[in-house]
Amino acid sequence: MASLMNKDELIDPQYKEMFIKALNASSDGILICDNKGNVLYVNHAYENTTGLKRDDLLGRNLKMLLEQKLFNKAASLSVLENQKPFSLIHQYVTGKSALTTANPIFNEDGELLGVVCNTRNITELVHIRRELEKTKELTQKYSDELQKLREEQLKCEGLIYKSQTMAETLKFASKVSDFDSTVLITGESGTGKEVLAKFIHQHSPRKDGPFIKVNCSAIPAELFESELFGYVPGSFTGASSQGKTGMFELADGGTILLDEIGELDLSVQPKLLRVLQEMEVHPVGAEKPIKIDIRVLAATNVNLGEAVKEGCFREDLFFRLNVLPIKIPPLRERKEDVNEIASHFLEKLNRKYKKNITFTSEVEHILTNYSWPGNVRELENLVEYLFIVNPSDQITVEQLPSWVLTEHVMEEYICENGDCTPRLNYMLDMYEKNIITFALRKHNSVKETAKTLDIHPSTLFRKIKKHNINTDFLD
Repeated sequence: MASLMNKDELIDPQYKEMFIKALNASSDGILICDNKGNVLYVNHAYENTTGLKRDDLLGRNLKMLLEQKLFNKAASLSVLENQKPFSLIHQYVTGKSALTTANPIFNEDGELLGVVCNTRNITELVHIRRELEKTKELTQKYSDELQKLREEQLKCEGLIYKSQTMAETLKFASKVSDFDSTVLITGESGTGKEVLAKFIHQHSPRKDGPFIKVNCSAIPAELFESELFGYVPGSFTGASSQGKTGMFELADGGTILLDEIGELDLSVQPKLLRVLQEMEVHPVGAEKPIKIDIRVLAATNVNLGEAVKEGCFREDLFFRLNVLPIKIPPLRERKEDVNEIASHFLEKLNRKYKKNITFTSEVEHILTNYSWPGNVRELENLVEYLFIVNPSDQITVEQLPSWVLTEHVMEEYICENGDCTPRLNYMLDMYEKNIITFALRKHNSVKETAKTLDIHPSTLFRKIKKHNINTDFLD
């Protein structure tokens, strides 16, 4: 509009009236003061937002109004002092929150004429922000609860972990569960490959279908076809008159786990490869093949890549199986999981036999640092052994098997002057300490313990002192 008029026309009284009405029509509160801080103009929106009346402000000085505590902050005064724009957020007596921005007004010579103060009601924005923060907190709470439920579910499924390594492994397994691609699960014996395979099946779209496990190492080469592909009645001498449904056909609509796939006889590997490629099986004696709809999982503790190089495993079958490889780390590489898993197994036994047996902190320390060559399976067996042989409500060092204690002693030997060679005397002392402690707990008497160990009580007292054995439990 200004571009259509000259400078003199802009000061015409009718346009001044229009400008005043335009300011009053603004949804933002506007206050204008001169260079002394005297209030010259206040619009309706300013009154509504701040709760201050125009009649109480017009012609009054902002400093005086501030002293009279009509408001607790005045952005315009800051601009008059520094001659720079100034913004702040504060709450007025109306309860409304507002964003106030004050800007200096200069003439053509750069002299300060006054200040225009724009006050925008942001109460709704503040409310929305608070609601968003509450929603964010609630979302985080639900996320934490969901994570706990997932962890509890994994415990029910036999997957107990605390380590980041295992968390990443299960995250990947959960992701691949949604797809029908073949998964090759590798890892040392006892790491829980079958448990992970069941986890993948239970979290897949095929979870309501069958889960069939095939132990490839237990099937003789001559029975491979009849066991896995089935046969029709009378197909060979000794065959059942009803025929037999093969394991692949039994798994139709679900998942088949080819466990110990690395042990599969080389002569039958081409037959398995054909089934995986064509997704059909040909029962022994049948005239035509049968189409199958299955998800294939394979598991092995054998390095199939090395087996291929050695000529023990077909390369094409290896590539067909190794679409989505998942390696389960051995227990010694995820020490954080040891006590979690051990406590889980102990809790199961306590529930079953209605007991309340626990580990001592020393036992937990030794278990954590043991190498676990048999992995989770060895840990489960050891916990069951300790549960049975334990004579009290606590599993102590004395009940630990010799091979576990030996490794512990070897790990805890003394290093002197940088020489970390295990000291025989130190290891013997450790054994002696464990033997004496066990005997004291069993007999609950120094005299009886000395008699059992065939040593004089004074000798036993010296050894107790030497090894700093706690005897508070004695009568």
